[in-house]
Amino acid sequence: MTQYATIPEDSVPVRLMLASIRCEKGDSEANLASHIDVLQKASREGCQLAVFPEMSLSGSVDPRTDPGALLRIDSGAVRSLVESTQRHSVGAVFGIAEQAGTDVSHITQIYATAGRLIGVQRKRQLGDGEEAFTAGTGSVVFDYGSLRFGIAICAEGGIDYPFDEPTSAGASIVLFCAAPGLHGRRTDLQGWRDGHSWWESVGLADARRHACRTGAWIALVTQAGSTVDEDFPGLAALVSPDGGVVARLPDWNPGLLTVDVPLAFEVEPVREAARVLVVDDTGRALLVRFSDDFGHTWWAAPGGGLNPGEDHLSAARRELEEELGDHDIRIGPEIGWRRHTLSFNSRPWITQHERWFAARHRRFEVSAEQLALLETEAVTDVRWWTSDELADSGLVTAPRGLADLVRRVASGDPPPPGTDLGV
Repeated sequence: MTQYATIPEDSVPVRLMLASIRCEKGDSEANLASHIDVLQKASREGCQLAVFPEMSLSGSVDPRTDPGALLRIDSGAVRSLVESTQRHSVGAVFGIAEQAGTDVSHITQIYATAGRLIGVQRKRQLGDGEEAFTAGTGSVVFDYGSLRFGIAICAEGGIDYPFDEPTSAGASIVLFCAAPGLHGRRTDLQGWRDGHSWWESVGLADARRHACRTGAWIALVTQAGSTVDEDFPGLAALVSPDGGVVARLPDWNPGLLTVDVPLAFEVEPVREAARVLVVDDTGRALLVRFSDDFGHTWWAAPGGGLNPGEDHLSAARRELEEELGDHDIRIGPEIGWRRHTLSFNSRPWITQHERWFAARHRRFEVSAEQLALLETEAVTDVRWWTSDELADSGLVTAPRGLADLVRRVASGDPPPPGTDLGV
């Protein structure tokens, strides 16, 4: 994962997971499991949005030969995936072969976040072999907090308006979702190389052309691998507004590409918060474990949101009193900031801006009575950790680099106040 440009301080970039995955035709149950697995990984990577290929949930089915494999917008598989965006706090753009009426079917990309289906974009320019589908009409521009994006679908790469219309309406990035079937089966490595090279010369070239024309970012994601009767060339890439390929998967195989796009991202409202990393004389840090309604857990420094009229340092002192019983902890220097989006305990999406402080204090134990009081704040455990123990645990931490931060504070080399601590 690479940073591509500088954005304003105290801003968080848009982090996408581009999921170039195998999508078996007509097996929505298996495809759903793959999608949910991607959302879990995207959540662990701190992504705001996971982007899937064209017809990813249904597979690339033909209404003439397999009408029973089409999915309705309100089908169980679609509903389950939409609900999973709430469970994993990650938005999703995914595709289906849509049964829209008795004799009407579309190739459709769906956008969902926070457990809600926000909207759809139906393919307007159909490709070869897609004559049984009905072309969609109109361009939709989607908003995800402060991010505005459009969607273009596979064969639309050969024309301009699916990219021009959303960017003219203020979209700063177009998600280019594709499933170009390769002619003939791939029987050896050279066949895969040839198919992949063809898609680089068409799909990736189209993405670069449209980026240069519109001045927008283009995120390309393609179905990958062999299905029951068709092979797909598996390519995911991020293209900058000057047409440069700033990140991509290396070959045709299924894979996940996590990218930071230098577009400031936040969701209203913005909640100000403070946290304190308390470290004892042996280098152990006192951390709290949070749990949500879906069984997810993560470790972080104690702290929480500011009350009206409160500054960050005052909030830090109050939160230590409420969460730890204080123990006369003297708060030291500010060591950085975090800005991230979250949907916590079924609450609507918010952006949280945290300022972090360090403190050195003798080790103490948090009483069982104090821990019981924290249950209403979703805190389920309090424990002292060394940086090595935390790094070796494999547990989710916030920020992801918390083990290194503990090491730096314990060694007397804390980051300066303006440091971005990451997601």
